[in-house]
Amino acid sequence: MNNFFKFNTYKNFINKILIPVSAILLLTFFFPKKKVFEYKFYKNEIWNYETFFCPFNFSITKSNKDLKDEIKKIRKNSKILCIRNEQIEKLTKKKLKKILFIKTKKYDYKTYLRIVKKIYKNGYVDNTKFPKEKVISVIYFKKNDNLISVPHKKIYTKNKVNKLIENSFFYNKHAKIILKNIIIPNIIYDENSTKFLIKKKIQSINKIKFSFKKGDKIIGKNEIINQKLFDILYNFKNIYENEKCNKNKEYYGSCIGYFLIISMIFFIFMLYMFYFQNEIFKNNRKLNFLVISIFLLSITTIFTIRYYSNILYIIPFCILPISIRVFFNFHLSFIIHLTIILLLSIVTPNSFEFTFLQTTTGFLVMLTKKNISKMENLFIAVGKIIITYIITFISLHLIRIGTLNSISFYTISLFFISGILTLFVHPLIFLFEKMLNITSDISLLELSDTNKPILRSLSKKAPGTFQHVLTVANLAEEAAVAIGANSLLTKIGGIYHDIGKIKNSIFFTENQYNIENPHEKLTPTESAKIILDHVSYGVELAKKYNLPNTISDFIKTHHGDSLIHYFYRKEQVNSPNFRINKKKFQYSGPKPFSKETTIVMIADSVEAASKSMKNPSYIDLENVVDYIINKQKKENQFSNANITLKEIEKIKMVLKKKLINIYHTRIVYPKQKQ
Repeated sequence: MNNFFKFNTYKNFINKILIPVSAILLLTFFFPKKKVFEYKFYKNEIWNYETFFCPFNFSITKSNKDLKDEIKKIRKNSKILCIRNEQIEKLTKKKLKKILFIKTKKYDYKTYLRIVKKIYKNGYVDNTKFPKEKVISVIYFKKNDNLISVPHKKIYTKNKVNKLIENSFFYNKHAKIILKNIIIPNIIYDENSTKFLIKKKIQSINKIKFSFKKGDKIIGKNEIINQKLFDILYNFKNIYENEKCNKNKEYYGSCIGYFLIISMIFFIFMLYMFYFQNEIFKNNRKLNFLVISIFLLSITTIFTIRYYSNILYIIPFCILPISIRVFFNFHLSFIIHLTIILLLSIVTPNSFEFTFLQTTTGFLVMLTKKNISKMENLFIAVGKIIITYIITFISLHLIRIGTLNSISFYTISLFFISGILTLFVHPLIFLFEKMLNITSDISLLELSDTNKPILRSLSKKAPGTFQHVLTVANLAEEAAVAIGANSLLTKIGGIYHDIGKIKNSIFFTENQYNIENPHEKLTPTESAKIILDHVSYGVELAKKYNLPNTISDFIKTHHGDSLIHYFYRKEQVNSPNFRINKKKFQYSGPKPFSKETTIVMIADSVEAASKSMKNPSYIDLENVVDYIINKQKKENQFSNANITLKEIEKIKMVLKKKLINIYHTRIVYPKQKQ
């Protein structure tokens, strides 16, 4: 543990802890300060705890939907208030008597009067004036400030009146016309009173759905949680957990608890990085990036839970570990994922379900092929995410309830959306590349295009070098596959390692075709300077064309700090009596510091040496590979790379086999007779 806190400088120590401590404090601040309901419950399951009594007075108000439904029901079923005009019957009788006295015999009046009295006894109403949406069964009208109810079927409507008149005066057309003209409705719809009554009923709606006093029984032991009990418990849980910690002791106690548990999780993560990912741990930029990634995904989830908790599963939790795995390794990506899930399990609803779902899905999806630059692999990963989510969710639901009757299809739809959002991993990888200054397989594949401007320029200005780098790239790629190194990175590094030869291309032997060697006109020192400069110029070109630093590393290291022996010895011959400055003939380095850069160095030297041989035999090619690698060993060119002797021997075998295939003897076909 002592080594854990031993850093080179005080500044380095501050950089190591500043971001993690800031993340811990911010998460502590943003984590909701609330009580946690200790009981777990699910609909249609048995309450396995002791009888639960209400610990305080609480009530559950009706939802907006419930209130709207109740208002709609009141409007539909409310009383229809009408005004009954007693004068209309008297006026109708007088009018009838007058008409009959003038136009008909007097004894007919009693017959007409009987019909009028029958119609007006319970009332005559024009129901077309009533609201269309109402189903009217009873009509109410005021009489001496009391509401008198009359069944709708006993009240005459226009259709009923016409039917009565037709049946009573079947053969008397004149009588039918008289009665139809003089009989008018005596019950009139009172719109204002009806609306006032509806308004009064709406105002008197009880907005409380359930109400409990302290000590009231909510649910008993072994009682089945039906829909009503589930709603009560769910609402009680929300009220209980959303109750702010008003007391200072509760608030500060909650803060201390969050701080300690978040600190513990981050401390375990940092210990893991120190012991098992030490190379990344030493790199402050990468370490801080990982911590910030954990923080950002956690804080996004916290705000989602706070404001839109019903869409929690729409967050693509697997997108970060997939991205991390592209740049680093499986173990680190899984630990990152597990760290995030542990942090969020503190605050997510149904934490067991959430933790189990995310851990299972994350672990399985990270077993997908690392190369997600291929859309096929990415779609396979997304398919795994969706299928694993759904199967795990259904399994947990069956364990709890035993049937699929009440399964949430809304949650399943969120799993689909979450899987689709994971497709946006490519833009996230691009962002990570810019932030970390590291290269993914996606960018490497783009760099493999030989129509890139820098490679087109190399092909035109130094065609021999262009063929050389392609051969080196193929040799290096095979060697990388043999020892389990990053073959794609090695190949791309091999393609770009000699771009510095664009400048002064004719001074390099592979480009000297049918021309005089320009070095003949220069001193060894001048020639060496031109040769040495192709490394520094290559680095300049890499910056100009925005090549990643990982590719620039191949340019810097493909000669290590080796000596240009040819010109150095030539200078010794030309100036035997002078002390020669060896640095003028030596590459500035650095030496290769990874397996990939080491492979390119070896492949570059071996390919160049094999090209200088005329008609090499199998033995010659094997000897040249042994000679080059042994020479580089003696010069300690591999001292900074994490490569083993066993891996170097594998590289030897691959290079020998590849060179033999390249320089194999062709069959001489006999000339055809003319």
